[in-house]
Amino acid sequence: MKDIIVITGPTASGKTDISIEIALSINAEIINADSMQVYKQCNIGTAKPSKAELAKVKHHLIDFIEPFEEFSTARYKELAVEAIKNIMDEGKRVVITGGTGLYIDALVNNIDFSEDSGAGSARERYRNFLKRKGKDALFSKLEKRDRKAAEKVHPNNTRRVIRYLEILDGFDGSLEEYMKATRKGPSEFRYHVFVLWPERDYIYKRIEKRVDIMLETGLVDEVRGLFENGLETSAQSMQGIGYKETIQYIHGEITYDGFVELLKRNTRRYAKRQFTWMNRYSGAVRIPIDENTDRDEIVEMIKEHISKD
Repeated sequence: MKDIIVITGPTASGKTDISIEIALSINAEIINADSMQVYKQCNIGTAKPSKAELAKVKHHLIDFIEPFEEFSTARYKELAVEAIKNIMDEGKRVVITGGTGLYIDALVNNIDFSEDSGAGSARERYRNFLKRKGKDALFSKLEKRDRKAAEKVHPNNTRRVIRYLEILDGFDGSLEEYMKATRKGPSEFRYHVFVLWPERDYIYKRIEKRVDIMLETGLVDEVRGLFENGLETSAQSMQGIGYKETIQYIHGEITYDGFVELLKRNTRRYAKRQFTWMNRYSGAVRIPIDENTDRDEIVEMIKEHISKD
């Protein structure tokens, strides 16, 4: 009963559909592992499951944080472990799904991301550096300190860049070495990680289509509505792909056509970073995905793998 299924993969790879079908077939509940889908009112830009999809299976850690609040990996792990135990106490299975690598690493590798006593002063120092020098200079600091860590984050995600610099500020090695050093030993749960691995051309076509759908269904209006309700552009919820590009358009910094192309380009680049991150999962089962993939076969393959393992 302590076996947990983890479904991850790059953005637009079909994680939501597969996780719901698996959960329905094994009497499971789903725990979200997407750092943007935790926010209320951020629905279109995060590709959050629809109300109909959410109604099929009970979901946890989704749509529960106010858009002006901050939310950390350490807090995510705490709440996710609590949710896992509650679900299992009810005699149900657990499916974790999402593409935020730090969230998945925190659980699967049992990493302690809680902040040390010096983190606050380091954070303030890097925030001041950001104000003085700008995001490009801040990102350059991370690149010089740990190039592999820099490949895992977009330069515009200054909060994540600062967090990585905070960690590295008090650690002599790389971010990857830090994660290994802060593992708290074997987890009390047994995670079975499945990575959806689409062909590049296929995932890029899906990204193009997803962005078009986001725009057709009101992404710009969603962001305008958040600002009308008093949300600041510096909010953590506004740093994700889709929101920062929309902010640039709303502020008149880019044309509509430029906005659409920028959003598609940045989403493709995000998918590439996810491929790089997920390529590290040595014990995971990689599932090839293309336009001919039968989703039902994937669900059955995952269920068969769990039953044999």
